[in-house]
Amino acid sequence: MNNILPFGAEDVNDFFGLRFFRVHAADGGLVPKNGARAAVFFRQKMTIMPRLLYNEKNPGSIPRRPTPPPDVPAESTVIPPMSATAAITPIFTHFLPIMYFVLLLTDVLRRDRNRKEYLLVAGIIACCLSMFMEEFVRHYLPIEYSPVLTASWFGLSGITIVGFGLHLFLSLTRSGRKLPNFVHPSLFYLPTVLLLANLVFGDEMASGASFREAGIWKWPVYNTAYYIAMFGSNVFNALYLLILAKGIRDADQPEIRGIFKQLIFGVLVTVFFNLVIGTIDFNGLLPPYPCIYGTLLWCEILRRTMKKYEFLHHVDVRFENLFNVSPVAILLTDMDGNVREANPVAKKLFEALQLDGRTIAPLMQGDLLRRIRNRESIREVPLDIDTGAGRMDLLIDGDCLSLEYVPHMILIVRDVTVEAESRRELARLAYHDALTKLPNRKFFSEELNRALEEAGETGEPFAVMMFDLDLFKDVNDRYGHWTGDRALVRAADAVRAILGPGDFAARFGGDEFIICFRSAATEDAVRAKIGELRKHLAEHPLDAGAERVALDISIGVSFHPKHGEDSDTLLHHADQALYDVKRSGRGREAFAPDPA
Repeated sequence: MNNILPFGAEDVNDFFGLRFFRVHAADGGLVPKNGARAAVFFRQKMTIMPRLLYNEKNPGSIPRRPTPPPDVPAESTVIPPMSATAAITPIFTHFLPIMYFVLLLTDVLRRDRNRKEYLLVAGIIACCLSMFMEEFVRHYLPIEYSPVLTASWFGLSGITIVGFGLHLFLSLTRSGRKLPNFVHPSLFYLPTVLLLANLVFGDEMASGASFREAGIWKWPVYNTAYYIAMFGSNVFNALYLLILAKGIRDADQPEIRGIFKQLIFGVLVTVFFNLVIGTIDFNGLLPPYPCIYGTLLWCEILRRTMKKYEFLHHVDVRFENLFNVSPVAILLTDMDGNVREANPVAKKLFEALQLDGRTIAPLMQGDLLRRIRNRESIREVPLDIDTGAGRMDLLIDGDCLSLEYVPHMILIVRDVTVEAESRRELARLAYHDALTKLPNRKFFSEELNRALEEAGETGEPFAVMMFDLDLFKDVNDRYGHWTGDRALVRAADAVRAILGPGDFAARFGGDEFIICFRSAATEDAVRAKIGELRKHLAEHPLDAGAERVALDISIGVSFHPKHGEDSDTLLHHADQALYDVKRSGRGREAFAPDPA
């Protein structure tokens, strides 16, 4: 290596030759302290530059400072002084951006050094920082250094950005998730590897660049190699845009789409600087490679993007905490019902339901299954589950969300068995008689109207039978109300015993009961039902102390549609028939007379 870079033990000041110069008092420029020593220094440096600076196939491609003839004293070789403007300007044009990039890099790494996305953003910022450092250093060196510095430092940093950018965007959009993890990241950095190999084993990259003096700057010549590099940069920018556009299309969350849109804006900024500023020759009015100043805005956009990304990550963390401490069961499933995650309450629920905790297939019934498959919101869908040990009432809410850009369902399952039982009990009390447990008059009226509507469509006949207990007041007076209540319960039991399919009954009030026989629509069929009713009462007399009390009943019957096509008319005819029986002696049944 010594024959290539003969620095020996020299420090940085020695390398730049700064110890051989002083500031000229008249114009502020740099002039040699010792002209002979300075000239010898630079002559030595230029005559044994790295082989990368010299293309043997094209010896004239790299300008070199001529060696003075032997008869010319070394002291006659004078280095032109650097003006104060040339010395100070790079502090503002390059050193301040360098410090800005240092702050950005520190901020990104300080936030999260373990997440891949943060490290990739840090890599991009570090490469931009490196390019500005190269331009800052190159400005103070003779122009002969520019080709090798640009190729080995500036170019290497620029091409590495491509790898970091592809890796970052594919990671954020999950576009590369189907590729093997051990393969695809390495492909992003293949251009960097190839450039390094070229710099080590060849010199084509160095020899392809040429420079000229323009004002205080050393500007690259806009030749074929330059435009090829600019074209390649924009090709990769177009690839970035395609990846981000696909990410917007696949993302379900508006926050994620907002991040990708912000990144697209940053890429467009880079494209603008490349196409407009990077292709115009400003003839020394701007620093060389002015397109790199777009990276200042680009890296700031990346930093802001990472802050949004970090916020979403923190939201995910907070969600995870709520997920674990929630008092209700929460399930995360795929669209096939396979459980991906379940909080502790959900796991206990599956144990209570005696279900396999890996799938919600037993819960996916009817409308719920349809909603899940159609990715619809689920709002308070009730489920009635028989656990074997009893009934369990569930209420399910849910919605579709995207995780890793794959649709999932999040389901909130509430056990409302106690609440449902309370509601059922209230409903039962509202429509049932507390003593006999039979439906009450309100329930019977609603059911009768429903039966009439159905019969109006089908023409179905049916019977309405009303009866009461004979001498019920005497039973209460003689044996007490407790015995009277038992008599009512015994009558209700007899009613339930004779009900057929579609029949319904109610305690109408006091000792009156009413039955709608949809299974018995003729007089003979009703008489058979009446016989069953009387037989049941006779076989189950009341025990009243030492006595056994037999219950007897009086009955009135009307038929639909013969005696009426509305509830009030049918009930009136049945009640009138019952009244006729009680007036003529009790213990019998009567049918409403045929209409005239």
